[in-house]
Amino acid sequence: MDKRDHGGNVHALARERGISKNSIIDFSANINPLGYPDEVRRKVMDSMECILTYPDPDSHDLTRALAEYHGIAFENILVGNGATEFIYWLPLLFRPQKALIVTPAFSEYEKGLLLAGADITFFQTRREEGFHVDTKMLAAQIAGGIDMVCLGNPASPSGVLTEKERLHRLIGAAEQAGTMMVIDEAFIDFVEEESIKKRAVQSKSVVILRSMTKFFGIPGLRVGYCIADAGIITRILDDMPPWTVNAPAQLAAAAALSDSSYIRKSREYMKRERTHLENELSSIEGFSVMPGVANYLLVYMDDAIPFDAPELRERMLASNIAIRDCSHYRGLGGRFFRVAVKRREENMILVDALREVCP
Repeated sequence: MDKRDHGGNVHALARERGISKNSIIDFSANINPLGYPDEVRRKVMDSMECILTYPDPDSHDLTRALAEYHGIAFENILVGNGATEFIYWLPLLFRPQKALIVTPAFSEYEKGLLLAGADITFFQTRREEGFHVDTKMLAAQIAGGIDMVCLGNPASPSGVLTEKERLHRLIGAAEQAGTMMVIDEAFIDFVEEESIKKRAVQSKSVVILRSMTKFFGIPGLRVGYCIADAGIITRILDDMPPWTVNAPAQLAAAAALSDSSYIRKSREYMKRERTHLENELSSIEGFSVMPGVANYLLVYMDDAIPFDAPELRERMLASNIAIRDCSHYRGLGGRFFRVAVKRREENMILVDALREVCP
């Protein structure tokens, strides 16, 4: 597995092509097309004095803001340097002997579990079933003796949501089996009502991962957090290194949470523009678009397209457009690619370019 096998690496693409990174329209990273809230810029600019002192190791003010935002207790939240920090830290802390990943999935789950020495099995969802999770079958596997399960909800790269009611049944199976469920809600902000955060704080078998990268448009600041039972939070905190979240990031993230207008507009915009882009992509012969709820779309290319996703990526780069070739995702193969939902004018540049290279 390539350590840097991710979307959004416009720095490397620009170096390879000898162009400015600003020349690339990046559909490979799923960041809110509305950018970050206005207050974030001011907080970052005003935070320069903060770099003269160590950041708050407890991220107290940000944790308090998150607790208020989610309507849960301060003790149920732990802030970190992006959700990926916890993806690596949780397996090292809990040391699962047997782990299960619901795939296709974010590659860092597997890397983190391998680093911790876990024996990994995979629960493969399939295009023919819309990449939906068969929760009854998954619950049976959990009952068979699994120490840790990693599940994205909405899933990446499919964007498919597992509804709360079905997740509650899975959590019940995990509680009965003594299994830790790590549920990655990095993209749930677009459908916040589907979060199982209220169940997580009452369970000894769930850790929810959240990211401020995607919805709040601050990937360069690296802010994520987990939500769990207070005892689990204390256990994680006791062994984590200090100062993993810098002071400007703490200030900016707390400010982002307070902008209710931005939050509302982002959800409304994404729902509208995702539908528009899905319809446009579906009109291209040979494309099948997987309906999702996040800020990206997974597309399958059938045999009407005489080349695969890696070649499509290269052809699109010739027009300085970056898409996510999904051939490296376990279980997908070379006929899938993913695109972020961006602003209307950028989305139409993408669609026009795809029509040109996929006649």
